[in-house]
Amino acid sequence: MSSLKFLNLNFGIAESTHPVWDSVGQNMIEIRKATTKVRMLTGSYMVQADKHKFNQYTIDPTCLLCHREIEDILHVLTTCPVLDSERKEYFTPIKQLVTENSPPGTWKLLFNNKLAVTQLVLDCTKYIKQLGFKEELILKLDTLTRHFCFKLHYQRLSLLKKARRLTIVIKNWMVKHRQWKSEILDNIR
Repeated sequence: MSSLKFLNLNFGIAESTHPVWDSVGQNMIEIRKATTKVRMLTGSYMVQADKHKFNQYTIDPTCLLCHREIEDILHVLTTCPVLDSERKEYFTPIKQLVTENSPPGTWKLLFNNKLAVTQLVLDCTKYIKQLGFKEELILKLDTLTRHFCFKLHYQRLSLLKKARRLTIVIKNWMVKHRQWKSEILDNIR
């Protein structure tokens, strides 16, 4: 499957900039958040499933946070239980904006699966007609989804960094433990 599977290629990209960039402005923090979202949108955001493919299937594709399923972008954005609190906090305003500004029943009709929710989060332009959103609402939705993507990204990286540090501490402890054990056995002999 294409790494651009979430990018709406039917949106007038050649004529104008994508809403992900239109809603950013010149704030460097917002540009950084948009860059993270664009990496997710274009398939260049590295998750375990990608590492698995790019390393000739020698790396385990399972999520390093929850260890429950393959970590792909859908898992990060919709499923990983370790990211649930951030997901709930930042996803609620997105759902609220859509339900309050679109025809009744639209949410249940369009966003009844993880793939559709991921599409909405990464590139809402695919749903412009169904949602009936004007440019102002599209930009607002894109701002909310940008914050959502970045918060999950930031939390994921923070937790992975802590896990790596813990792994190093454990490995160092094991090396020391082996040395102590060896010294003790040498003294006994």
